[in-house]
Amino acid sequence: MKTTLLAATLGLLATAAAAQSSVTIFGNIDADIAHYQLNGVRKTLLGSSGGSPSLLGFRGTEDLGGGLVAGFWLEAALLNDTGAGTAGGALAFQRRSTVGLSGPWGEVRLGRENAPTFWNHLVFDPFNGVGPGAATNIAIGAGGNGGSSANPLTSVYVDNTVSYRFGYAPNSSSYVGRGFYAQAMHAFAENSGSAAPLGRYTGARAGYAQDGLNAAVAYAQSRGPAAYGGPAGGEVREFNLGASYDAGFAKLMAHGGFNATGVAGTRYTHWGVGATIPVGVVGYIPVSYHRTRRDNAQGSGAQQVAVGYVHLLSKRTAVYGSIAHLRNRGGDTFTFRGGNGGSSGLAGGGSGTGYDIGIRHSF
Repeated sequence: MKTTLLAATLGLLATAAAAQSSVTIFGNIDADIAHYQLNGVRKTLLGSSGGSPSLLGFRGTEDLGGGLVAGFWLEAALLNDTGAGTAGGALAFQRRSTVGLSGPWGEVRLGRENAPTFWNHLVFDPFNGVGPGAATNIAIGAGGNGGSSANPLTSVYVDNTVSYRFGYAPNSSSYVGRGFYAQAMHAFAENSGSAAPLGRYTGARAGYAQDGLNAAVAYAQSRGPAAYGGPAGGEVREFNLGASYDAGFAKLMAHGGFNATGVAGTRYTHWGVGATIPVGVVGYIPVSYHRTRRDNAQGSGAQQVAVGYVHLLSKRTAVYGSIAHLRNRGGDTFTFRGGNGGSSGLAGGGSGTGYDIGIRHSF
């Protein structure tokens, strides 16, 4: 009798522990055949992340009671065309590595993750920042002035951060909250003595999502490397905003903003419009137009138009294709930057076209 009671008690405790915590392995494998032509140079390649980022991750939460939830997230990029990671061929959790605590008051995280100012470049881009048609090709692309004046140390991912989020699910990866949502982040430069505070970042993003409408605005100041003709540790400012509305026949999107340093002629203003148009329940058509302009005498910058198609084979698998045309102006040097291994690898400048066809699978 005592043995049976003890076994039952241990079973209940094990069940309760399992219910209070969880660990998930997740990922995405995306591969595409792509061709790029820019400024008279051509390249054909087998790439990764043409439709969505290839990645491998581990995440988990623990219910601490009283509304408190602890969570961790480790996410690594994959270059599945070669089987490598992006850190010199090794697998490294550079996409996100955080630990945090959340409650009714929001969530506090510590570690490396995306900058709040980066999210608007994705959520209001029909191509979600990857492939030939990515808005980031020219919104924060490799322009003739150090990534459109965006700080290369903090424009996408930020190290050594403390961040706060409100309006999101605990330990969430989502960049769209519920109702009013907000996030703020500060990154330590970890410099010593009189060394320049490279990588220091302070930024915030706030938005509202309800009934098919989503709008958000973000701003940040950071310290960059010696670039743009300025000193190491010089100030870089970034502002962007965007909105989307699901009208049924299409999800309409628009966004804009600027990147600037304290050096004359380094301010880039960018804007774009786009839509995802459903094709029944089996797919959708992404389409977009983006433009950026530099405040120099030549009016340098670039423009890009893109269209694609995504066909859903299941909830986890899709095939896709896209084509984009990019044109530089005033001697600028933007290129098909893509994301997470989806880059053309071509030097920027002139004009040209990129297209791809691929498949993605999530697990």
